[in-house]
Amino acid sequence: MTTGFDRPLASAVAHINASTRDRIDAASLLAALRAEVVPPEHEHHVRDFLYETEVETLSDLVRGGAVSYAALARLAQRYLPAAHDTRTWLDERA
Repeated sequence: MTTGFDRPLASAVAHINASTRDRIDAASLLAALRAEVVPPEHEHHVRDFLYETEVETLSDLVRGGAVSYAALARLAQRYLPAAHDTRTWLDERA
């Protein structure tokens, strides 16, 4: 089944996996992004996702129904410095 967020999620996963020794699949990343508490084994993936994913891709994921701006903003508050552009951008939309 194809969703409205398959392409941006696949792009984000490919980008993260290119820069980490521990690979993650799309379903695991999505579950970690949606979780109330990120599983410890995926914290570095979520942090890398927030640091490396372009805001256009984040917007595509939200518009496609993968995750909400509020959920991403909560994660950004945990994993990104307060002055980080992505964190500021998400805070404005949450």
